[in-house]
Amino acid sequence: MNRPTIKIEKNILDKFIEILTFLLIIVSIILIIIYYNQLPEKLPIQSNWPSKDKNGFGTKDLLWSNPIICGIITMLIYKLNQYTLTLNYPREILENNEKFNYKMSTQMLRIISLIIAFMCLSLTLTSILNGLGNKTEFEKYFQPLFPVLLAGIPLFYIMRILINKKDRQNRIYANKPIEK
Repeated sequence: MNRPTIKIEKNILDKFIEILTFLLIIVSIILIIIYYNQLPEKLPIQSNWPSKDKNGFGTKDLLWSNPIICGIITMLIYKLNQYTLTLNYPREILENNEKFNYKMSTQMLRIISLIIAFMCLSLTLTSILNGLGNKTEFEKYFQPLFPVLLAGIPLFYIMRILINKKDRQNRIYANKPIEK
């Protein structure tokens, strides 16, 4: 694998997404700390965890698994984002397309990480509110959306890369200059 290597600089939006991602995980942890003593020993757990009973209830200690797992995943994605050279791409990486492809992959990974952080906060907040006796409706709308987003975001970026390839080929055939 002999790909060109360049460093993709983060813009303000990239930095904002990374900070927001980690803040959402931290907010999930803070919510658990604040409400932990007020919660009953058994409460509805939104994730499919093996130790919850057949009615969907688990101990309040299971709340900690959500931000821990999501935090580890977002940190791994953050670290992976620093090694864009090792990722697979839907087309060959050349000197004239390296910046665009690497930028698309870093953006995609940041957005996936942000969605995971939103999912963490949503699951944590829903479990806490239900444990405190408050009925919530937003999980009916948000939670089915997360798998769609997690599958749709990579497809969107793959299409963007492939469309950019087609646009570059059309410019070559039309003898128009290609922007780098």
